[in-house]
Amino acid sequence: MEDSNRTVEGLKKVTLLLEAGTQSKNMDLTPEPVSFDVVVGVGPEGYTDFEYELLGKKVGDVLYLEIQGWRFDDMFGRLAVPLPEKVRRLDVFFMKVTVCGIGDAEQTEIVRAMAGRVGDCGGECCGNH
Repeated sequence: MEDSNRTVEGLKKVTLLLEAGTQSKNMDLTPEPVSFDVVVGVGPEGYTDFEYELLGKKVGDVLYLEIQGWRFDDMFGRLAVPLPEKVRRLDVFFMKVTVCGIGDAEQTEIVRAMAGRVGDCGGECCGNH
């Protein structure tokens, strides 16, 4: 169930639109906004820096982030963020992140998110078979 009054919090499924660029007003690294679903806070390390930025946001909120390329893994951790690989090599890149939906994550989505960074777990839980 989605509710426009909800805020981003742990174990919620959040749908985002991501844009990235070489300048804050020029999102030239993504040809168009990219949809990205994330179950917040399921990693063994807790929240990623990116998830901390999302906490408390509502549907319709927009974040503008400036990220150093070498900090990509620190920022996103386990999240398979659909951005071009070249952002890691940039001194800095910019992101526009729009919160499009917040809902309850199903148990299978939570398990898939937990197993997703590892990939094939050898069983039937993660959907990577």
